[in-house]
Amino acid sequence: MLKHDVLATIFVSQAVGDDSNNGLSPTRDEDGNAPLKSLERAIETVKKMRSEGVDHRFFISVIGDYYLSSPVNISGVEHLTVEPFGEGGRIIGGLKIDGWEHATFNGVRCLCARIPENTPTFTDLYVNGNRASVTRYPKVGALEIVSTEEYPDEDVIEHGMWGSSRWITVKPEDLASVENIGDAIINYNHWWIDEHSPIESYDEKSGRLVMSYRSRFAVSGRYGRSSSAAKYYLTGVPNMFSVPTEWYLDRKEGVVYYIPKDESETPEAIEVFAPIADKLFVVKGEDIQIRNFELTCTRGEYASTRVMTEQIGKADEPYLFGSDEQSVCGAPGAVLFERANRCGISGCLIHGVGVHAVEVSLGCSRIRIENNEIYDIAAGGIKVEGGEAGEDASLMTHGCVIRKNRIHDCGKRYEAGCGILVMHASNNEICENEIYSLAYSGISVGWVWGYAESSTYGNIIRKNHIYGIGNGSLSDMGGIYTLGRQRGTLIAENIIHDVRCSEYGAWGIYLDEGSSLITVENNVVWGTGKESMHIHWGTENTIRNNVFFSDSSAAVTVSIREWHHPSLFERNIMVTDGHNVINGKPSEAIYHSNLLFDVSGKDTVIIRDENGDGYGLDAWQEMYEQNRENIVADPEFVDVAGKNFGIRESSCARKIGFEDIELQDAGR
Repeated sequence: MLKHDVLATIFVSQAVGDDSNNGLSPTRDEDGNAPLKSLERAIETVKKMRSEGVDHRFFISVIGDYYLSSPVNISGVEHLTVEPFGEGGRIIGGLKIDGWEHATFNGVRCLCARIPENTPTFTDLYVNGNRASVTRYPKVGALEIVSTEEYPDEDVIEHGMWGSSRWITVKPEDLASVENIGDAIINYNHWWIDEHSPIESYDEKSGRLVMSYRSRFAVSGRYGRSSSAAKYYLTGVPNMFSVPTEWYLDRKEGVVYYIPKDESETPEAIEVFAPIADKLFVVKGEDIQIRNFELTCTRGEYASTRVMTEQIGKADEPYLFGSDEQSVCGAPGAVLFERANRCGISGCLIHGVGVHAVEVSLGCSRIRIENNEIYDIAAGGIKVEGGEAGEDASLMTHGCVIRKNRIHDCGKRYEAGCGILVMHASNNEICENEIYSLAYSGISVGWVWGYAESSTYGNIIRKNHIYGIGNGSLSDMGGIYTLGRQRGTLIAENIIHDVRCSEYGAWGIYLDEGSSLITVENNVVWGTGKESMHIHWGTENTIRNNVFFSDSSAAVTVSIREWHHPSLFERNIMVTDGHNVINGKPSEAIYHSNLLFDVSGKDTVIIRDENGDGYGLDAWQEMYEQNRENIVADPEFVDVAGKNFGIRESSCARKIGFEDIELQDAGR
């Protein structure tokens, strides 16, 4: 028998193991060594050996699939790696549904299975590794809201968008054909968030629909932007069950129905999971590594309890809201690091989870999230949050590395999820990630609106490739988005393109409210719905040696006038196609030694005044004396049609000191 002082690996097999075994072999051997059954027992075994003085690194090796109904807590132990045995290895936070047979439901040929008794209600379903589609009413488009409760009253709030509703009225004829409406979920988008709520009650005569969760923002949209009035649709409607990959759970009968995507999905060739666990791992400790797993299937239900100061009023109990104020910021991750140091997750395939994939929470340092593929996520990919400025030092999160991850197809249920969200955290590296196919911002860093002290600073956002951001359902987003004072933060050598929005605000790099002391350099941005670069308001940012190309708007904008030290645009190439080069408030930034150009063949207009009158280079520089040594010239891009924005050796951009940007290794 192996001795504890030479033991390195403990084996776990949920299929054939037993917690009365010693865990010293992947199969039962002639010495009686055999795998354990549970990860919990393996962790306790490591703790026991540590107490006996065994100090070397331990490995827990998981054989085959491992099912969870609640998360595995890894705490009270250090210097530990958890990994699969051999190739593959899945951690599944759900129940496998068997017993599929042919059936007909809502007049449609489909498959059905009975779920085991006492199974918790689930609102997601995964079939052969893919998220099944929820039924939707109407199938396309959305329905109008007739009127809403708005709370608080218009005259008692400073910023009208914070009006909140518990109920709406709809046109009764719009919902006359909807069956089992009490099991449906109402969904509506406005501004930069999407809201979702179960339906508490519905009066089919008056059309009054009461939501279980209060709206985060004014549903009517009459405050601020009237165009942001929400329209709604329902999900989970049985009589809309009609097209391949759709599913429906008859809760009363305990039967789940699914329409196969094609003939290959038969009762014998279908693997179906219903999410049960809300998380897979909770990691607390020193040097704990999770690597090389396929991690899948966690619950996606979420209601926000975050009450903002703008949400005036008292309640007998905390409100539940249909959304957070931004980025689904309060929602959990399937893998949680909390008060952890030098821990990490790498080489994993993370998919089909809710609400975020990975969460780094309070009091973490030097967490590494590397070389993972993260996709088909209910909200966002990676969320990092520490203590706010002025809070206890033990709550601060810093020094994390998020590198070489491929993050895509997020926001499948909560569209406001970001690829990477960093709130109240410092000195992190977010580098060489590929982020695409999201409904909202790619990378969002900072969580202070304005100039107050912030614990977000010194972050490096470098060599990421971000594209396909925004699907036309939300507004006010950026490929890279920042908030607040962030001394030492660097946004460099990123490629950003193809950003689209619903109503307003599809920017490439977006320095939002109070973003200050940030350096933006050597980035290439094109194909955005609005300007490639937007400073909403902020101070002393340096934007230099970037390529900003826009064929749908101006190249850059500074949109709020303030009276303090402005931001500096220096040695940039700023090009448009048929538009003025700069939008917004020209006096709120200094433009020095930039190349400006309109590739349409028209005279290059630098800026237009409020009357629409355009100004060329000389008139613009005369009007604003701080703008010096800019030139109007063709940058001689290598291939605009092919999206190669390198410049030729003969380019006039070299006269302003522009340096070539090397981006071959940007992204994963």
